[in-house]
Amino acid sequence: PKEHEHTFGKVLTATGLNPFLMQMANIREQVAWVTNNPTEATAKAIAYVRAAASRLALHEPLAKKEIDCNPDALVIGAGPAGMEAALMLAQAGRKVCIVEKNPFIGGKAVLYEEVFPNLECATCMLEPRMDELLHHEKIELFTLSEVQGIIGFVGNFTVTIRKNPRFVVEDKCIGCGACFEACPVSVPNEFNFGFNHRKAIFTPFAGVLPNVPVIDRQNCLRARGEECNLCRETCPFEAINYDDKELTVERQVGAIIVATGFDLLDPAALSAYGYGKIPDVFTSLEFERLLSSTGPTEGKIVRRNGKKPELVAIIHCVGRQSGKDSDYCSAVCCHYALKFNHLIKKQLPRARVFHLFTDWCLPGKNNQSLFAGVKGKNRFIRVSSPRRIRVKRERDQIALAYEDAAEGKKRLPVDMVVLCPTMVASKGTAEIAKVLSLPYGKGGFLSESHAKLAPVATATEGVFIAGCAQGPKDIPEAVAQASGAASKVLVMFSHDEMLREPVVARVNENTCIACWYCLEVCPYKALSKKEIRDRKGNLIKRVAEVNPSICTGCGTCAATCFSNSVDLDGFTDEQLYSEINSLMAVGQDLFAEPDKGEPAEGEARAA
Repeated sequence: PKEHEHTFGKVLTATGLNPFLMQMANIREQVAWVTNNPTEATAKAIAYVRAAASRLALHEPLAKKEIDCNPDALVIGAGPAGMEAALMLAQAGRKVCIVEKNPFIGGKAVLYEEVFPNLECATCMLEPRMDELLHHEKIELFTLSEVQGIIGFVGNFTVTIRKNPRFVVEDKCIGCGACFEACPVSVPNEFNFGFNHRKAIFTPFAGVLPNVPVIDRQNCLRARGEECNLCRETCPFEAINYDDKELTVERQVGAIIVATGFDLLDPAALSAYGYGKIPDVFTSLEFERLLSSTGPTEGKIVRRNGKKPELVAIIHCVGRQSGKDSDYCSAVCCHYALKFNHLIKKQLPRARVFHLFTDWCLPGKNNQSLFAGVKGKNRFIRVSSPRRIRVKRERDQIALAYEDAAEGKKRLPVDMVVLCPTMVASKGTAEIAKVLSLPYGKGGFLSESHAKLAPVATATEGVFIAGCAQGPKDIPEAVAQASGAASKVLVMFSHDEMLREPVVARVNENTCIACWYCLEVCPYKALSKKEIRDRKGNLIKRVAEVNPSICTGCGTCAATCFSNSVDLDGFTDEQLYSEINSLMAVGQDLFAEPDKGEPAEGEARAA
């Protein structure tokens, strides 16, 4: 039906018949492809046709409804993928609302100093795009914000956004930093993974956009009830606003692109690697900040004690085989591990680098270049499994115990360990999936409609996914997928109106008992409470009411209704039972033992 129902519907329309006065008997998938015996297949096909005809007698003409649609879009996440999607839509003249939970845009990519394979400056590459996004007249940016709720359907979504207070007026602040010096509070900087400290009023690190500080409510002295006005008194532009409040805003959009990015699997849960216990064991993102000129060490590779490491171990595939949910390749770890190798040798020529790996993954036309540059100059150790590596502290060094794939158990002393953990969906992706009724799979990544033919579409019409929200990928692939998602939105709303399918729920007001279970289970909030009153305004009864513009015809309410008061046009109880009863009537004939007829003469004698 998904492939051919519309074809037969066109035939009916061309002959003047209603296209919904048709019922398909799916002979190909349900009979021909699964039933080998020709006799049984024929009987089964006849039964299916008879059941379809029985149901068809109860069909009624239905008509598609033309509704107005909103061409604007919501983009969730302002990393490379989210920015690309927003800019592409804005350049096509669409209004875009982009929501980012952090106080800055750019995603994880702004944490990097250089990106593989050509080692371009990440900030230099991203800054023009970020600046364009900040100043584009068609783009409304919400930082420090989260999507709280979404109701509606393709073409007409209502989005509720919670905007957390920044306590700094963005239009007044010029990012001079005078308030930082005045603030007496000092706390670990989570954006540099606690390697340095920040003030209660801060920007995460130099170069972030928008270049406007934010006041940390949890650590500000005013939040503790202490009187402190130092940042406001210091600001020459009167940009500090202690009265800033949390806001809840609504926006109307027609389509949604989810580009919520990734996080790394927390290696603290894998005790064998010593992460969180041994000071000089870093994750790849932490090491990126060590390499960055805007990071806690201003780009200097040093241990926690300030000494330069002479022996560095890079462990690949951390967590990949720790369980079924993370048994996949992140596809970028080998690339950035080679980048680390190059940057370590560039800064510390005498340092030795060891790669502990199981398999190398270097797809792409340019990604062998880094490998060729370090091959033969470093030691590559093939281990039987990354799960068998044990990392322990040994005096002023770190001891690695591993099982060499060729030589058996080995031991390696090093000064620093860099872990390459599995990529997983970012925190908050599961909540977005729940709000949008999106399925998700391994690693918490959102599931696409079809892995090959519809990689950016989802099970919810009008909602698309891009970048690492869909799965692990590098920046070019994330940007390409975002372009694809934006293109889908542009094609979908090439007209101001769109046709809605007539298969929607309908409530029988005479039998509705106002239990409201249908309101609770509807994922699209298409049902509401309705009061029926007489001419004098006296309340007669309360019933459920369906908004046909929002209803998608999923049937959840009809299946839930205790009083059988909800029906689905085109899938009424009478139609479905008629089809089922017709099949059941011939069920005994279909599944009975075949009639072998009269025994042959020889068989009769034998009996």
